[in-house]
Amino acid sequence: MKNTAVILGATGDLAFALGVVLQGLKKYNSTLLADSDIFIYYQNMDEPTKQSLGNILPCQFLSYKFPYMKNMRPHILRDYGEMTFVRYECFRYLKNYEYVLWLDADILIQGDISGMRKQIPHGIGFRREYYDERVRVNFLADIPGFQMDAPHYNAGIIAISRALKNNPDELADWCYQKTAEIGENLYYPDQGILLLLCQHFNLKIDALDEKYNCEARRPHQPLRQAALVHAVGHRKFWKYYYFDKWFRFYKTGVESNGLVCQNNFSVFKKLGLLKYPLFQVAPNPAQYPIKFLTYLLRACLHCNY
Repeated sequence: MKNTAVILGATGDLAFALGVVLQGLKKYNSTLLADSDIFIYYQNMDEPTKQSLGNILPCQFLSYKFPYMKNMRPHILRDYGEMTFVRYECFRYLKNYEYVLWLDADILIQGDISGMRKQIPHGIGFRREYYDERVRVNFLADIPGFQMDAPHYNAGIIAISRALKNNPDELADWCYQKTAEIGENLYYPDQGILLLLCQHFNLKIDALDEKYNCEARRPHQPLRQAALVHAVGHRKFWKYYYFDKWFRFYKTGVESNGLVCQNNFSVFKKLGLLKYPLFQVAPNPAQYPIKFLTYLLRACLHCNY
């Protein structure tokens, strides 16, 4: 029986990004994959798209519905959507797997990430945020009973293991219940809840090495050394950044499996440019002319960072 579950999640319009993640896993992580099952939680994803993803790597697909969305502030749905809460489900996999890895869809895997499993002796790991931020940045107001000035961590990449002795369902259920309870105070929604979870259950957080969750805006040196680059925030690979490695994976996904990023910019469409992968993921030149020109320049130079 395999000992690791790799969990991903996205709506159908982000299937192209999942395709890039799966290609990175396939190219650089044969050892990890030999001992892992891949699970993809989804919304609004048709069967041909699932088949295309499954053509890259064998995956198990699970439909997801977050039960408390009506209690969330409008920006949660607009900026994050229901799928951001899928990571709560990761705890349940500890019933059948020794390790569980959560991977966001907005990442580029360019190396071996299996070492994350060795960095969580206490059972749960995130990468410490670069700046001296505190837990309170995840909320609109301090949450009574919690240490809001505790160190802040990024929950885009998560590693957990059975070193957590708590009941897995209890951990997952607490996340959902706390989210429903304080939904109006959430800013970075699931991330804040996960950090509160660690306090509530006295879980010691292990800091993952930066190479397993290196922000795309970091300097060249850490990016070159990173096994996993993360396009945090709104500056996604398919909007503002041009990482040649990401684009090459994306182009392969388009050509081999039809995993296309939908770009509805009318001028591109009118000129027939949307048949080209380069323009499918380009920023809108009407809104971001400088970023668009920079994007084209970096594309011509095949820049990675």
